[in-house]
Amino acid sequence: MTERLRATLALYDPRGRLAAPAYRHLLIRTLLLGFGLLCLGIWLASLGLRWAGVLAVAGILPVIGATAIQTVRRLHDRNRSGGWFGLYVLAETVGVLPLERAVDAHPLPVIALVLAMLGFFLWFFVETVFRAGSPGANRYGPVPAEA
Repeated sequence: MTERLRATLALYDPRGRLAAPAYRHLLIRTLLLGFGLLCLGIWLASLGLRWAGVLAVAGILPVIGATAIQTVRRLHDRNRSGGWFGLYVLAETVGVLPLERAVDAHPLPVIALVLAMLGFFLWFFVETVFRAGSPGANRYGPVPAEA
């Protein structure tokens, strides 16, 4: 197996830890790749090549999968399980519910839910992007290389 293929497949391996600087670089690269694929899909669809556009946009799915797996590795560096990512996905799912229908009848619970979701999103972002990993080896492996 070539080194490039090995590095690509490593993006889909949730074992081990990922340092914060490496995670930040990964986020920037995957965001640029995702937006690039989205723009390519829109451009191809505007030229009448709808299936090519759909395929380009479908290429975003493996990027999202790799980013999710690397987020779990980043949580491992903070000595947290991947279950925290599951909670994040649940909070994101709740965020797309049509809450505006319930706000007139139950404003306080909706406001409390939105504030709780916002607090969790902020905590998760700071936890994964900015905070340093746990010092020394933890249950997920040794200290990762910085970048």
